[in-house]
Amino acid sequence: MTPDILAEEQLKLELIRVLSKFFLKHIEELVRNQTGAFFPVEKIENVTLGKRLGRRKELQLMTVEVADTLQNRKFNVDLAFKFFSDPEAAAEEGNGAVWLGEVLKNNFKVQTPQLLYFSRENSLLIYEGLREPREFFDSELDQPQKFFLAGMALPYVHGIFKHKVFVDRYLHLISKVVKGLNVAPGDKNELFSLFKEEFRRIGLSEAGANCFGDYHPGNIMFKEKKALTSNTGDLKIDRTDIYLIDPTYLDKAGNVDRAEDIGTFFSKFAYNDFYLSQSFDKAVTDFELICKGYDYTISRNGIKLEEYYPNGTTFDFHIALGILIDTMFKIRNPKFSNPQSRINTSLEAVMHILKKHPFEI
Repeated sequence: MTPDILAEEQLKLELIRVLSKFFLKHIEELVRNQTGAFFPVEKIENVTLGKRLGRRKELQLMTVEVADTLQNRKFNVDLAFKFFSDPEAAAEEGNGAVWLGEVLKNNFKVQTPQLLYFSRENSLLIYEGLREPREFFDSELDQPQKFFLAGMALPYVHGIFKHKVFVDRYLHLISKVVKGLNVAPGDKNELFSLFKEEFRRIGLSEAGANCFGDYHPGNIMFKEKKALTSNTGDLKIDRTDIYLIDPTYLDKAGNVDRAEDIGTFFSKFAYNDFYLSQSFDKAVTDFELICKGYDYTISRNGIKLEEYYPNGTTFDFHIALGILIDTMFKIRNPKFSNPQSRINTSLEAVMHILKKHPFEI
């Protein structure tokens, strides 16, 4: 047996030991939820390891086979084990997962995987597995529908209330990001000046909200329900469930600009459009779909997105900042080729956004 296979078998045995000791009642509940029937789970027969996902391969997907020996029944349960580098990081996401689960517990449209087990000692979280939902780029939905749904999901996290924004958060972010990039002193000064012009809008807005904090395509999944009749070209939004995953950086203070999550989500799309075309023509069209999705949800409470921003929206600010943050993280990778070219393109894109305001609604 090779070392890799040996390590996998040892992991399986350890997982079966942990699951059998702490987890049978949770698995019983999952089986009941998925089948509509109850049977006592007496033992775990086998664990099949699936893909390792995440930036550091920290998420281990697996299928657990459970057995009810009295009636000779078996059932497969999908799980996702998430291993962390330290207990504090595990606790932070665990707390976020509990909060998000509470917020969405009665929501039939937007959901999150159930957190089933948390071990601070082992820096481990165990979630229910999601077999059918597909990530943003893997889903067969048309891209415009995906953008609409991405916008539609956010208000359920943000809340509908109006609140002031903590502006110092963005002063700190801008200072850290601009100083961390290899940009000429004149360009740095111009960036600071352009960004600071936007602070007035943020400070005068009533857009304070809870914040997902890491809202990107990898953290949203879609599950399209089968139509009872043939599809005649409808948008499918009413028969698509949305799943939000990895709530690691949730900010529940209620004073984060709600445009931040939208900017985080969309900044990569905006940069790619500018990189390919030196314009934001396509990006603006896609961005409008996110805003329409957001309005679709909050309009049920008689609110429009612009009402949070009486002195003008702040999307340009957050998309521009998101481009710089993404660039900063990318060029820190020693394997990233030609980092200065990336910085220069990002600088051009950000200057264009802050001067021309293509994403103002």
